[in-house]
Amino acid sequence: MITIIKREIFDHLKSTQFVVLFVASLVLFAGSSILSVTLQEAQIKSYAERTIESAQHPSTQSVNLYPAPEALLFISHGSTRSLPAEYTLLPGGYRVERGTTEANFALLDMTDIDWSLIIKLVFSLLVILIGYDTIAGERQQGTLRLLLSAPTGRLQLLAAKYVAILATVAVALLSGMLLGLIIAILASPALLTLNTITAVFTTFLLSLLYLSLFAFLCLAVSSAVHQSSLSLLLLLSVWVLFTLIIPDLSGILAENSAQVPSEFQLAKEVGPTIQKEIWKRIGAIEDRITKGELRTEEEVRREADRAFSDGQTEFKKHLERYANAIRARAALAQSYSRLSPTALFQYAGEGLVGTGVDKEAKFLRDLAEYSGVYDRYVERKVGKVVSGTFWSFGVTVELNGKTIYLRSPIPEEYQGEKSDFPKFTETAWKFTDRLNNALMDSAGLLVWNLLLAGLAFVAILRSDVR
Repeated sequence: MITIIKREIFDHLKSTQFVVLFVASLVLFAGSSILSVTLQEAQIKSYAERTIESAQHPSTQSVNLYPAPEALLFISHGSTRSLPAEYTLLPGGYRVERGTTEANFALLDMTDIDWSLIIKLVFSLLVILIGYDTIAGERQQGTLRLLLSAPTGRLQLLAAKYVAILATVAVALLSGMLLGLIIAILASPALLTLNTITAVFTTFLLSLLYLSLFAFLCLAVSSAVHQSSLSLLLLLSVWVLFTLIIPDLSGILAENSAQVPSEFQLAKEVGPTIQKEIWKRIGAIEDRITKGELRTEEEVRREADRAFSDGQTEFKKHLERYANAIRARAALAQSYSRLSPTALFQYAGEGLVGTGVDKEAKFLRDLAEYSGVYDRYVERKVGKVVSGTFWSFGVTVELNGKTIYLRSPIPEEYQGEKSDFPKFTETAWKFTDRLNNALMDSAGLLVWNLLLAGLAFVAILRSDVR
């Protein structure tokens, strides 16, 4: 068995397809590290400028909060460009997300070339090009019968072929990741930390788990098909299905099934509804003025504030439902895409480095906690917390021949000293948190390996050696 493994590894390493893709992987890892570090430096600069500007202008009316750039961006961007770059928080917990798009489903964003993209596309293809004829080729050359006539059984032959494929790919993968890591550290020395080294090593193991299932797939198809050309065609078809078709279809299916309205439709539907409710409440106030139940301007304003507050509360509920629907649609798309092992690898990688939806979820938890701190500060400085939104409403009423202009209340700006303004800080990722983020998707990859390993074993047992 050891002899077969050594022979297979030697044959793979000297093959043309391995040499070409090995060089290409080195170039891609180096280039992606340079691009990612450049992007990260730009994000850090922008983050520092915005944070400083926000800190220099503290306000009890609203505060701008910004997600901090992740240090391990070069491993997996996690659709960073499609996540909000800024959040505006008002008293009462209302927030507005800015700089976001609705690209919730894209697993393959070719503008963000990171390690994850290289591994899930280039290296999975490398495994196929190495292993597509590993059994079928032996059969065509007439050496399969010879190998099985030796003391080596079919199971041992399968294990030897599998180890050889994975070891060959591991050589290219480790070389590329080490080169990319060195370049990233040289470009940004701050990356030389235990956290970075641990994340890279864990990503390497996760990548082997992902590439392992393609090795089993190659062995299964190559054992079941007699011609190498047909084996390659079938494997490439499955590769396209896993890496392109299922991820793209998941977004389409989720969008069609979720039926989330656009922002324009939301404004068109919610605006008139809220206005109608406000008018109904204002009409009730006018009736009470006519009946003499409200006699002073103070009473009228107090009732109007209550009406406006109820309207804004309802408005916030509509917006929150819309935001939850958007996130539910994204989660549904991810659930569909998890039928593909490529998607499982993508999400597990994002979980390990703390980007993507895991990053956003952690930030929102921190924002919710800070919102309580901010409200207590506003109440201490201003004396009350006015729960506001960026939507407002105004109307005039007549009281004892006097025209009174009523408008929805807005948060007040404290004019005194604000040196004690609460600072927003994000909680740091713990390594255990990263592992928990990636646990379920990694388990999915393991299930794929077990299924394909069983399929490969059955295929080689039933394989005709003639």
